Amino acid sequence: MTGSELRERARAAFATAAAALGTGEPLRPVREALAGHRVRLDAPMPVALVGRVSSGKSTLANAMLGGELAPTGVEELTFNVNWLQYGARRELTVHFRGDRRPERRDAAELAELTVRARDGDVERQRLLKAIDYLVITDPNPYLKAFDLVDTPGLDSVFHNDSQNTLRFLGRTGDEVRAASEAQASKADALVVVFARGLAANEEELLADFVGPGFGGSGPITTIAALTKVELAWPQHPDPMAEGRHLAERVMASAGARRVLYDVRPVASLVGAAAATFTEDEFGSLVELSTMDAESLERRLRRGPYFATREYDDVPVPPQRRAPLLRRFGQYGIALATGLLRDGVADPASLRAELTARSGMTEFKRLLVDHFGNRADLIKVRGMLDHVYQLRDSLADRLPPRDRMTLLDAVGPLLSLDHNEHAFKELDVLRHYYDGELTFTEEDAADLLRVTGEHGTGLAARLGLPPGATREELAAAARERLGGWAERDLDPAYAGRSRRAVQILRRSYERLVGTI
Repeated sequence: MTGSELRERARAAFATAAAALGTGEPLRPVREALAGHRVRLDAPMPVALVGRVSSGKSTLANAMLGGELAPTGVEELTFNVNWLQYGARRELTVHFRGDRRPERRDAAELAELTVRARDGDVERQRLLKAIDYLVITDPNPYLKAFDLVDTPGLDSVFHNDSQNTLRFLGRTGDEVRAASEAQASKADALVVVFARGLAANEEELLADFVGPGFGGSGPITTIAALTKVELAWPQHPDPMAEGRHLAERVMASAGARRVLYDVRPVASLVGAAAATFTEDEFGSLVELSTMDAESLERRLRRGPYFATREYDDVPVPPQRRAPLLRRFGQYGIALATGLLRDGVADPASLRAELTARSGMTEFKRLLVDHFGNRADLIKVRGMLDHVYQLRDSLADRLPPRDRMTLLDAVGPLLSLDHNEHAFKELDVLRHYYDGELTFTEEDAADLLRVTGEHGTGLAARLGLPPGATREELAAAARERLGGWAERDLDPAYAGRSRRAVQILRRSYERLVGTI
């Protein structure tokens, strides 16, 4: 079944359920939830970026979107949630707490609405304290696939600069964490942002994301980015390789695979710079690339001095080096100039190479492969679960007649839930990620493929190239069906594993029937 078919069936089930609820006040929360879900069916999948303060969430958002949509800065704290959506024009809308109506603002004000402590600015303090979240629309093509939700940090103990900001706002660290968790709960998927060096060990990195605020997340809907790997340079000549080693250690730590699908290292500052550097900055990089690589790296190792000191052997003056260092960082400059020496000749080619070398090309592909291909299924599954939670929380407090009305109204949703084979496949995936299936590597690869890990088209689900003929599709489907039919007779598969085998056998029966 395609995503559009599932959306139509869900829309019909929600409409039938809403009509059955009537107009009584006790059931209003369920009616409102169903109405909201019907609207969300056609909206892009919200993906929330969650992590500690200074983990690089905003820089990662900019690298993913190829622009400068989310404010960044070492002295800034993303206190207010920034919800990035696709729109025909760049616009900013401020949503307030309480009954105050949203206000359209000039998009240039976004940086001003990113919190910085300024003593004595009472009017601005009052405004910032009243904000619930910001919506930024932009004609960026990637936002057609995903809404990105850039959340505040999760730290329970803040650094001094952040403490000053929170005192200025009259808010506590717990409130910042609560804001992140509240917005993450509205998202269909999470990107957990770990920053290299912000934790003593891998277990501490994971600790933020196994608490009650993220109890509904798991490998199907949660991917991690290990950011700021560029800071491993110059101690490690290849910081991406060092990042991959750390990511492997995170995934090998206790409990990681029950929370995360995977951890991918990204040099997010380099990825963001790839999309945003100017023609003048490209010219400065070209000039720097005329230097001997060893001499340039020796100067880059001086860190902030590279942006302020006069060096006779550096052909670019400090006033032009400073913006380069802010945008690219030390490793980014070394990488970009190295690519130019190796023959990269124009800005477009440099952008493409830097994006790939930063890990962003691979990371963005992972988002699409892992949960983007299942976006409609994940969204509808979350909507159904939300309605069931509402039903369970309200049922015991309702008068008998309203309780019966509610239980009857949920009937069409239960039918949708029970009759859609894709939801059964999703359950198998959850059991697999929880380590509850006795599947071989071959079994697991087939499970991921047929459930849409690499695409939801027939060829992708069968592991064939896009141009496969109908005969090739049919032959592959029959072969796989035969393999799972044999597994269904194998006594080595028992309990939950046998049920999983039966569901996957049915998956291939359905594929054979559609060819």
